[in-house]
Amino acid sequence: MSRLRQITNDLTVPIDRSSPVPLYHQVKEDISSQIATGALRPGQQLPGEHELCERYAVSRTVIRQALSELGYEGLIDKQHGRGTFVARTKVAQGLLSGLAGMADDAAQRGQTLESRVLTLREAPAAAWVAAELQLEPGEPIVELERQRLVDGQPWVLVFNYLPLELFPGLVDRDLGGGESLYRIIRQDYELPIIAGTRRVEAAVADEREAPFLGIRPGDPVVVLRSLSFTAGMRPIEYFVAHHRGDRTAFEVVLAATDGRHVTRASELIHVTPSKTTS
Repeated sequence: MSRLRQITNDLTVPIDRSSPVPLYHQVKEDISSQIATGALRPGQQLPGEHELCERYAVSRTVIRQALSELGYEGLIDKQHGRGTFVARTKVAQGLLSGLAGMADDAAQRGQTLESRVLTLREAPAAAWVAAELQLEPGEPIVELERQRLVDGQPWVLVFNYLPLELFPGLVDRDLGGGESLYRIIRQDYELPIIAGTRRVEAAVADEREAPFLGIRPGDPVVVLRSLSFTAGMRPIEYFVAHHRGDRTAFEVVLAATDGRHVTRASELIHVTPSKTTS
């Protein structure tokens, strides 16, 4: 008996050969139904192609087309040399719809966020960081690097850069656990975050960051770059976050607005064309 039959306890073959619906589509719908109902759980490995051919009494070509479409739809994850697995649910984060931090996003979803501080220090601003924060190169900043875990699973490696002048004593704070940097900025330093720019890029994990994300070098990551502004449109914080590509999705909430509102928004947020980064 195949693993899929053991999972579903269904000994019948759900294929109607008299139906005008293509065989591959019937196979795809059966597997997607099992994923939707929880019979196949996130992270669970599917049987191999040979077993699936036996299960559905169809050719390997039919199985491969069904699996390809399931992959396109994000329901399964094919891992080279390991097999095919039910895709894990991706964490959807607001991209342009708000200025909340990851801690606030996780709390709203009822998830547990943990931070492990890797670096927290005062340092002279590198030229590229100074340009983002509108500082002179070499001006003192706070550098913060954290590994962030959602429900105990590695999710993000994030680098934060803040002007030291605005955040005296920040390097002495405990920023581990589930502490929210944005809460500290707003409440403890009484600096409102009124606007920001965010840009998403596709990349691959390098040898240093991969272990902190629980993936292998060369695996896909989604890089989020964000610059936040306080009153007077002064840059207050810049971060670069490397998210696991297999567990993160970004969503944008769109709303119809009139011309006046669009103009006002463009005065607050200036979006620059995406550039290739090393």
